[in-house]
Amino acid sequence: MAVWPSGRLAVRPCGDVAVWPSVDGRRKATVRSPCTDWNVRQMVDHLLAGQHTSAVVMGARRPLPALGPAPGALKKAFRTSAAALVAAFEEPGAPERTVRAPIGEVPGAVALRLQTIEHLVHGWDLAWAIGQKALFDEATVERETEFARGLTARMPSGPGAPFAPSRTAPDDAPALDRLAALLGRDITE
Repeated sequence: MAVWPSGRLAVRPCGDVAVWPSVDGRRKATVRSPCTDWNVRQMVDHLLAGQHTSAVVMGARRPLPALGPAPGALKKAFRTSAAALVAAFEEPGAPERTVRAPIGEVPGAVALRLQTIEHLVHGWDLAWAIGQKALFDEATVERETEFARGLTARMPSGPGAPFAPSRTAPDDAPALDRLAALLGRDITE
C-alpha cells in the first residue's frame, strides 16, 4: 500500500504475499519471525488487526471481517480488511483528516505511511521466516525508508518503544533490507 507523489493511492495486493498458503495450510504458521517473539501466524494476525484498526480509525464504511479467523479464512479476511482500509484512505478528505495512530494524533496521510511501513517491514519479516524473498516496489520502499528514518529519530527508545533499536545495513543492501535494519531487524541472520 502506498501513496504515490500524485497523491493517488496505489495498492499492491497484500494477499499475494507467498506466506498465505503456508499459514492457511498451517505448515509454517508456527515458524518464528525476526520480529520480537512472534511466529508467522501471530505476525499475520498483527497485520490483520492493524489493517482492521486503521480502517476503522479512518472511517471504513464496509463491514470488516471478525479478527482471529480460522486459518482457512485468513486470506479472505486479510483481503477484505485490506480493501476496507484502501477504501477508507480513498475517501475525500482522508489524507487531511486527523486520526489517532499508535504514535499519537496524525493526519490521515501520515497514518497511510505508517500502514505502508508496517506492511513493508512485516512483509520482510514474513518472507524471511518462510525463506522467500519479499517483492515490493523499490521506489516505494526507498521513499518510506526516508520517512521511517525521520520518524525513528523522533521516537522514544528502550523497553516499550514501538521499534527495536536501529541496526546498520551495508550501503549496497536492498532497500527493503535497509528498512528492516532501520526498524531493528538483524538482516544478517
